[in-house]
Amino acid sequence: AYFLRQKFGPGVQLHVLEKAALGGRLHTLDLEGAAYEAGGSVIHPLNLHMKHFVKELGLSVASPEGSLAGVYNGEEFVFEESSWSFINLLKLLWHYGLNPLRMSMWVEDILDKFMRIYRYQMHDYAFSSNERLLHALGGNDFLQLLNQTIDEAMQKAGFSQKFINEVVGPTMRFAYGQGAKVNGLVGAVSMAWIQSGLWSVKGGNKLVCSGLIYSSKAEVIPGTVVSIEPKTRPSRGGDPVKVYEVTYNTSSGLTGDTYDMVLIAAPLGRKLANITFRNFDPPIPEFPNPYQQIFTTLVHGRLNSSFFGYHDPQAFPFRSVFTTDNPKLFINSLGVVSPVGDTGRKVLSQSAVWKVFSKEEL
Repeated sequence: AYFLRQKFGPGVQLHVLEKAALGGRLHTLDLEGAAYEAGGSVIHPLNLHMKHFVKELGLSVASPEGSLAGVYNGEEFVFEESSWSFINLLKLLWHYGLNPLRMSMWVEDILDKFMRIYRYQMHDYAFSSNERLLHALGGNDFLQLLNQTIDEAMQKAGFSQKFINEVVGPTMRFAYGQGAKVNGLVGAVSMAWIQSGLWSVKGGNKLVCSGLIYSSKAEVIPGTVVSIEPKTRPSRGGDPVKVYEVTYNTSSGLTGDTYDMVLIAAPLGRKLANITFRNFDPPIPEFPNPYQQIFTTLVHGRLNSSFFGYHDPQAFPFRSVFTTDNPKLFINSLGVVSPVGDTGRKVLSQSAVWKVFSKEEL
């Protein structure tokens, strides 16, 4: 809506059909009177659009509080972070050799190529397919990443299987719940998550979404889209023009409207958006691939550290726990979180709010 308003000016009427809450994954959960990020909780410093939006909307930003992390394989911690950076460096070298340094350079190279997308967007350049876009950004290397898993791509690049299993896999399980079998391009870009400089919006990242809607002067219609069908109608000059008839459900029942242009920003699939595309030529095929479901659970309490082999809770040093692929584990990750309006608050006791990601509802 924001970009359409920028492109077409004030004379265009914009409708946003939303069946739930604005923002999608940028959602917050309320616990004991405070709001916590449920999904997309941090933003990368190279996300230039978000940096521009925050500045334009006058929002405040915060940096996540540093905390110790460990990687758990279901039986023991295969890597434990130290509060001393020098010791961390020695640990990384001991466990993984030069793999961490090489990965940093590898990810940096991919991000440098990916950043070319802003230049194309600045000049209103568009592509007819994902493949053409990715080839323009990173050549054949990006197309190869598109058809590999991150495991295959990193093995081919010379990274050790131990490093992939204990560093890359847990990062993907945290981000996507899928381990190192996730798509290579997605995985490579997502490894930027472990770089420094991440930030968030005070009050919740979803404030960017509501702010952009307000800025665009779009009308938000609470409703679920049922179907979209192309139609023709005569123009003022007499020639027929194509329009789109959108039917949607609201609290008042089934209704609809006609639009010159329809943009879909929703996950296609019968279990999700479930939109019927009527009489399109050529027909719009069914989206066959299933989406990954991740459950977010917030728990206020003391962690049972003995589950992780620490029988003395006072000795448990971690505020973030990542996991390797292990079918016995019922969680993907867990970590201490702070309210969206109070990201710098220190936890003064063993009792804290923990965010747990899992494949099944807990």
